[in-house]
Amino acid sequence: MRTLFFSIIVLLCIVSFLYKAYPLRYYDTVKKKSELLDPLLIISVMYVESGFREKVVSPKGAIGLMQIMPATADWLSKTYNIDGNINDPEDNITYGIVYLEYLMEKFGDIDKALIAYNVGPFHVEKMEDAGRRYLKKVKKTYFIYKLLYRYLGSG
Repeated sequence: MRTLFFSIIVLLCIVSFLYKAYPLRYYDTVKKKSELLDPLLIISVMYVESGFREKVVSPKGAIGLMQIMPATADWLSKTYNIDGNINDPEDNITYGIVYLEYLMEKFGDIDKALIAYNVGPFHVEKMEDAGRRYLKKVKKTYFIYKLLYRYLGSG
């Protein structure tokens, strides 16, 4: 009986740690703006891309929560008539969602869409190591988010 009690306490501590390590930031914004994709998947991309740091800029120049390249934002603005600023967190999320949904429609496969999000749509077929590592990170994070927020509850 003591071992079972100890095991339950340890499990609860682990779950509590996971809720803190994988917060549900920007969920309302993502849910409102996403039409085709699971909001938890988009949250997972955001987690992997920026760790929810709004002002982060990658060494290659990708900006914000969803790590949008300025050229990609310009293309999305023109193609989808988006009037936004990629430095604004909500607009950055909008750009990221629209881009990921575009890639999903283009490739018809979520794995290819996620790889394209990371390495670019012209490098997907090569299935470079970077793309595979990125896909693995996003899928692991997505599994954890689904486990915590869909199957265990809201935390």
